Amino acid sequence: MFKDIRGYFEFLDKQGYLDRVKDEVELSAIPAKLADQAKKGNAIIFENIAGYQASLFNNVFGKREFLASVFECPIEKVVDVFADKLEQRIPPVMVAKGPVQEIVLTGNDFDISDFPFLIHSAGDGGRYITGGVVFAKDPETGVRNCSFNRMQLKDRNKTGLRMSPTQDLEAYYRKAVALNKPLDIAVVIGSHPMCLLAAACGPARDVDELDIAGALCGEPIELVKCKTIDMEVPAYAEVVFEGQIIPGELEDEGPFGDFMEFYIQVMKNHVFHINCITMRKDPMIQVIFPGSIDDVTLLGSPREAQIKKVLNSINVDVRAINIMVCKNYLTCAISIKKQIDLEPKNALMAAFGSFKFLKNCIIVDHDVDVFNPSDIFWALSTRLRAEQGIMIVPHAAGFGRDKYGIHTTKLGIDATVPLDAWDEFERITVYKP
Repeated sequence: MFKDIRGYFEFLDKQGYLDRVKDEVELSAIPAKLADQAKKGNAIIFENIAGYQASLFNNVFGKREFLASVFECPIEKVVDVFADKLEQRIPPVMVAKGPVQEIVLTGNDFDISDFPFLIHSAGDGGRYITGGVVFAKDPETGVRNCSFNRMQLKDRNKTGLRMSPTQDLEAYYRKAVALNKPLDIAVVIGSHPMCLLAAACGPARDVDELDIAGALCGEPIELVKCKTIDMEVPAYAEVVFEGQIIPGELEDEGPFGDFMEFYIQVMKNHVFHINCITMRKDPMIQVIFPGSIDDVTLLGSPREAQIKKVLNSINVDVRAINIMVCKNYLTCAISIKKQIDLEPKNALMAAFGSFKFLKNCIIVDHDVDVFNPSDIFWALSTRLRAEQGIMIVPHAAGFGRDKYGIHTTKLGIDATVPLDAWDEFERITVYKP
């Protein structure tokens, strides 16, 4: 497999999945261009941004075909390959040096505003780092964790940092507070695509996401030691910010347009102090537009694998799964080859139990294309028996940021045909003599 994000772009380019913008473009014009690019689906690199030395890239996972090409399988089989690799582990290895430390900046030698980070949405409170992977270690056990956290630029060496209450990073921070010591973190920008996917997996707390990244790559991720903190980072990344989160320090952060396409209002969040930047000589900055296909594919692909693993464990014959039906990972469609009556209800309960953020789940027959919303609605229109095919589960845990209780009820839908009536529900096909 390719060594880094640059090798990935070469891979995409050969298949016509990459666009390069060589003409000069203003930073403020890029968000609108990214919205247009999302419709096309190709990855994109802006190579000449007015006033900035670094280039900018987006849409690393702009089409499902990207991962199908990487895993050398049909689109509907990506989830199977992913699920298989998630069960494997290939630990990273240390190397003496790597391109990510070709340039080292400390003290007053850097200003993070010199990098082309964006104001993504009209109501955002400022420029944000959205494509950075946060590397941290458990202060007690030393177990490493990788996660995604939004970071609002605040000063030349300071950002806000939002942690979810259920994240491992938040648990590490609480331990640091109890020990009355700062929490060292490294923010890695321009990681290997498999590192990005691994960081979005959310495995058990004792699992190092880099072991998963190695399995996804089929070879160990090479790491180098950070210059100023006790942390290891991918040797072939583009940029690394090294620094600390200080216990008890909170500042206003926001607003920010999130993946559900709403604005998160101003709130008190943590602060990241940067004391060193290492990078390649000609770095590229990744940005992820919240709620884009790029964003949802990154977050949703591991959840599809997670759900399918559970369904397979109860012998449901899953043919395809799509958790990205609605540009987020709150609604899922699953096609199955039904084996017994009422099996879809068991599948629905298993799916909800395997991923607590899942709010709506639709089970359809094996002849329905779950990657085509029109086909899903066709199944609802022609096969749903609402009096017995709708399951409502109130008072269940869901997406956490929910002061109005919108995500605490699950909706399950069985839109499959009666088991012994397939001849009456066979779909028509075009006549071909």
